[in-house]
Amino acid sequence: MIATDGLMPEYQSAVKANTRLLIITHASKNVSEQGIKDPLLYPGAPHTHLLDQVFDNLQQRIDLVDAVIAFDHKIDCPISSLYLDNLRLFCGRRGAQLVVSPSSLLMSNQQTATAAFARGIDAIESEYVLFFEHDHLFLRELNWQVVDRAFNAGVKMLRFNEGANSSRMDWRETVQPAGFMEEICETNYYCNKPFLARTTFCRQLFELAEQQVPTWNGLFGGFVEGPVMRQIMADEFNLSREQFRQRYPIYLYGPMGAPPMIEHFGIFPGRRARWTKRFKQFLRLEG
Repeated sequence: MIATDGLMPEYQSAVKANTRLLIITHASKNVSEQGIKDPLLYPGAPHTHLLDQVFDNLQQRIDLVDAVIAFDHKIDCPISSLYLDNLRLFCGRRGAQLVVSPSSLLMSNQQTATAAFARGIDAIESEYVLFFEHDHLFLRELNWQVVDRAFNAGVKMLRFNEGANSSRMDWRETVQPAGFMEEICETNYYCNKPFLARTTFCRQLFELAEQQVPTWNGLFGGFVEGPVMRQIMADEFNLSREQFRQRYPIYLYGPMGAPPMIEHFGIFPGRRARWTKRFKQFLRLEG
């Protein structure tokens, strides 16, 4: 820590100094397995102004913009090709590293996104990785002192919640106090929403997806999330609690009752279409 002009010294985070961002993006995707016939477009594509908002938000909230951008590039989509050109300009301007994962609109987005995740994590050489999809924003500043203490205590993944850190216990997720730190919560759930993790641990989870790439969302989630959550749930059924927590030291940032840490930009047309279809299926109005 270095004090200047009699002010309190600025905290120097060991985790932050060894963290790199991994941002996943695409211009279009095929979600036909969810009953959506036409490809969905990322709002703003082929332009990068939404990514500029993301980077400005990351600079303001967590003071970190050193990034690898993994691009799921549909080679048969003209908008994706234009987006790639603009991404190259964006990365040159922002000092980010671009990793291109070629795919096709004829392929399921479950497969193509999973491949982009894998190529992206392979490019991360830092001890920690902050995973971030291209349609999220931080709502509050990150307390790096809390982050350092958590990882020093054995945490391997800190997830950032889109909802409040409320106590719950159901088939999908159990959230409860961590026990050893009031500023974080214990969870048994992995998802693709933003998180900070030890890179080795994140890579191990992503490798689970390579063993069984999902072709549907199902109840377990999409992309990497699906097969990872199936394995996590299987281990929770079959291991002791101590063995399970040792294998999956996953936690939520913030104490019990903490407000949301992240948000989506909004309800995009593609997400609205998927939710509408699922609601109609629930009401048995659509097959």
